[in-house]
Amino acid sequence: MLTSLAYLLDPKRLGSVVLYKLSEDFAQAWSELPRYRDNDTSKPVRPAYAGLATALSAVTNQPVVIMPDTIAPPDDDLTVPAVLATTKPIAPRLLTRAIRSWEQLIRGGVDENVLAPLLAQGEMVKPKLDSFIRDAGAGRPRAPQWFYRVAAWNFAATLARAPLHLPGGVADAGQRLHWLMDTRGSLLAWSHVLEGKTERPARVGYAMHKLDFRVITLPGEPRVGIHVLPTFSRLATHWAGTRTAFVQRGKNTVLRIPVGHRRTEEGWEPYARNFAAQVVAACNLEAIELGTNETLAKVCGSVRALVPGPTEHPLGKGTGTRFNLHLANHIKEATAKLKAEQVTYERTDVEVVRHTKGPVLREDLDHALSGTGQDRVRILALYDAEYTRERMITALSPYLEEPEQAKEWVDTRDHRLTDKLWVQFRRMPALVSPVPVDWDRELAFLAPLAKTALTGVWVETLWNPKKRTARKSQQSDIYDPKRDLRRNFHLRGVVSQFIAHRPRPKPPKPEDEDCLPKNLEAGAELQTPEADDAPAPEEREEVKKPKQRRPRLDYPAINGLRDLTFRLGAVDGRLAEGVALDHPAILVGLHLRQQRVSQRFGAADKTQMVEVLTALHTDPDPRQPWRLEMYSRRDHAWLPLPQGEASFGAGPIGVDQHARHKEGAALVREHIKAALRILPGQTPLIIFVDTEACRTIWPGLQHAQFGEGTLPSEGLDDNGRSVAVVSINTSYGEVPTPVDRADARGRRDPARPQAPDDWLHERATATGVTSWYFAQKSRSYDGFGQTSINGSTCTRFTIPSHLKETLLRKDWHSFTATQITVPQPGQHKAKDLAALAAALCHQSLAWDARTRHPVPLHVAGAVDRNHPEYRGSSFESEADQIGEDVS
Repeated sequence: MLTSLAYLLDPKRLGSVVLYKLSEDFAQAWSELPRYRDNDTSKPVRPAYAGLATALSAVTNQPVVIMPDTIAPPDDDLTVPAVLATTKPIAPRLLTRAIRSWEQLIRGGVDENVLAPLLAQGEMVKPKLDSFIRDAGAGRPRAPQWFYRVAAWNFAATLARAPLHLPGGVADAGQRLHWLMDTRGSLLAWSHVLEGKTERPARVGYAMHKLDFRVITLPGEPRVGIHVLPTFSRLATHWAGTRTAFVQRGKNTVLRIPVGHRRTEEGWEPYARNFAAQVVAACNLEAIELGTNETLAKVCGSVRALVPGPTEHPLGKGTGTRFNLHLANHIKEATAKLKAEQVTYERTDVEVVRHTKGPVLREDLDHALSGTGQDRVRILALYDAEYTRERMITALSPYLEEPEQAKEWVDTRDHRLTDKLWVQFRRMPALVSPVPVDWDRELAFLAPLAKTALTGVWVETLWNPKKRTARKSQQSDIYDPKRDLRRNFHLRGVVSQFIAHRPRPKPPKPEDEDCLPKNLEAGAELQTPEADDAPAPEEREEVKKPKQRRPRLDYPAINGLRDLTFRLGAVDGRLAEGVALDHPAILVGLHLRQQRVSQRFGAADKTQMVEVLTALHTDPDPRQPWRLEMYSRRDHAWLPLPQGEASFGAGPIGVDQHARHKEGAALVREHIKAALRILPGQTPLIIFVDTEACRTIWPGLQHAQFGEGTLPSEGLDDNGRSVAVVSINTSYGEVPTPVDRADARGRRDPARPQAPDDWLHERATATGVTSWYFAQKSRSYDGFGQTSINGSTCTRFTIPSHLKETLLRKDWHSFTATQITVPQPGQHKAKDLAALAAALCHQSLAWDARTRHPVPLHVAGAVDRNHPEYRGSSFESEADQIGEDVS
């Protein structure tokens, strides 16, 4: 049995709420508010309900949310009745004064006082939260969006009353964490800040534990779930770039506010956004003062700020699995009066097995490449440094009949590895150029070369992890050609993979080598016949065997080559061995992602929907190769994976007007249906979809309409074809975090959680709906030394003193899980499809560890991430700026 950090509550135990009902007149008046800016350098924006809610939280020191009072997303949230939800009634005079002053600030000082009188006309009520839930009995609970915020606040408030005890060792009493609740409903270990230091460079960093709460629903479950999300929040020691600040207000309340930055005569200073500080001052309350860099760096006052995004820090990330286990047990005790039930999953009889590891073997490579439909496949190795060429040859050597063959290889000529696979080397100094390059000239040789064979390019590049992003007129530290190279390769119909430049290592020192004599005297002595007077074996001194070093492998080169062969479409028999299919089937991966497109820094002009579809054609006959295809929107055809990726990468990453809601969602559905309709014949389809990305487009994936609303299979089974839909959810906030394998045997330390194993788990509900749960530990947690699992042997407060400085700097990994549901099984059993999804996660193509998505969905995501516009500006936008033609 697997336990988790999610808890189910009877709706009657969710508590109550204070509601101020806002009329349609209030919504209309709000829609007529002018655009505003809260400092001289910001862009004018349309007022949002969240802005007023932040100001009211600053005035009342309690959570406040203003949202439309609807269950379904409204067409326009400014034209429907809304509610103001909070935890305690607000004094009428204070509420009126705060809203009036905020509106005056929005209007640039003009005191029209429209909103406050309209709010005063509304009714304040204190209903029970369970009165707002619909269809819970059918296992499809629905409620207004504000309901989920308030339910989380109430649960957090209950948990905040009980401190969390973290046991220590024999001579250590441990640590007792006391919580403060902020105005967003999170719990902060405010008085228990940990400090970390580094010497080179000399830095000091701080962090504190934080608990976030998210109300979730589970498939077929009538009750509401609360998912607890522990984080080790690292604190900023200066204001630059910060976005979120915590301000302690009184003994038991912490105000969480968004932070902006404005220019002053002395430089830049932080300020509370949404006029929170000005509204507090207008209400004659204690001023909000964020202070200076000096006061923030001490982390001992009433103000703290979160580190802005991923950055180097003296303290690592993550709370560790041991903390999660203590927390899970503590929640069960602290919420006993609520009768919260921990979400658990029972083990099934399905165990996944990884039959094959490592790169594709030489004897299997030609069969693996035969699915591409090409007689000749070429790896084009582009390099600058001679040592990179040697690394590439070393990685390719397992595909040679005789390693000595590589000594004869010369550049610009094809050299045979197998019957199908060839390699060609070319030196290209432009790859490491610090300034932009004319790639049309440098790659002029590639177009005719690509016509003679299916080609994948293996490219040397400079790895610069600290590269500064260019902003406005600034230049980045060094020219990074990867993005431009990907686009140029795709335009020429080839796929690519990069290998980072490495300096040639220095030869080892003599004293570092194993100093065994060449004649291996120790070994010879052991082989010498024993004399009559030789001592008995038990009387001999123990002969120490020389420590054998493991050969140092160049994993970046090996894995880069594996990824390139996978992008070329090589599928060997490892998937067929790990997957039980007794008939041909087409396994489809449907990957969607919405990306913002911007023509200038700091702003998004529009959004595009990224749509990637892949198909894995399977066959139970081992003589038939499995093959990967990808849908090309430009050609309206399914192409072999390398040609499909090149077609995708040669154009814009997303599709305009396609979106997750309304008319945009309908366009996505039509596009996906058109693509799936042209898959050949009557072969059964199994469609794997990303739940989080697709559920607003196909409502049948939602728990509230599970299996009954529209699905991606709609219109595909008209001719009798079997179509199944498997929904894959890996959302950090929605899928319950695994804590412990509670039924594990042989525990030496009962407080040390047992890691998930290779068995599929399930959860059945009273409504007859079953969901499956595939938990995993990370690759880092599973190996690479003791520091990878220190989060299970101690918490960050109970680290042994001699290890504290070292281990606090480490990232501590927790367990994760994939949730599998089957809204439409087709001709299959739902459990068999869940087992298939788990097997396709466990046995990946180009990775020896488990992936979070099944192979077809994982491949689609990998293709998206390899697009030159992935999470970046479009080439078309850049061309519009400089007036060039991208063609």
